[in-house]
Amino acid sequence: MPSVRHPQKPPVGRTGARSWLARNTEGPHSLARIAVPFSGLKGIAMLRSLLRTLLVRSVPRKACGPVAGLAVILGGCAAAGAPALAPVAHAASAAKDPYGDWVGMLVRDKGSNCPTKEESLMQIMPGHMLFSPETGTLVLRGVPDRKKQHYHAQLVLPGNKNHPVVLVFEAHPVGDTFEGVYGAADCRAHITLKRPGK
Repeated sequence: MPSVRHPQKPPVGRTGARSWLARNTEGPHSLARIAVPFSGLKGIAMLRSLLRTLLVRSVPRKACGPVAGLAVILGGCAAAGAPALAPVAHAASAAKDPYGDWVGMLVRDKGSNCPTKEESLMQIMPGHMLFSPETGTLVLRGVPDRKKQHYHAQLVLPGNKNHPVVLVFEAHPVGDTFEGVYGAADCRAHITLKRPGK
């Protein structure tokens, strides 16, 4: 069996790298010859260096989008002046974008009958808002005041001897969450509300 000619380390420089690649990719054993110096972790670093040399000024700017992942590895698109990956957009603050659903778990501060076993829901729309402890049948309603950052909802239930039972919820934005307080005759609890899935 003919012996495999082992190539030397790829030279530094774009011109030398191209000629080295041309010499070692000819003949029946070209794949074996070119694979030898790139085996192992050190070889991977050599391969990256070689490919970066070949691509650093030859990568078209338009090609950077579809191969963003490869560009990060090789550095080709970054060297061509195009960003490798677009920055991840930050979530809007709760003060600037309060509308939609917010969920969280009530945490008891005092009382013996706090709805803390299941997730609670707050929903804010431009003309109304609601808060449902444990996302159950009791729904506190109100009108949000975005300018004053005041979010208040309540529910009045009939009680014994004509004494109504009032459930109250107050919330205000903090960063990308809402901090709220729930109050009833037999419970006081606080809550941090986040976007579903956060």
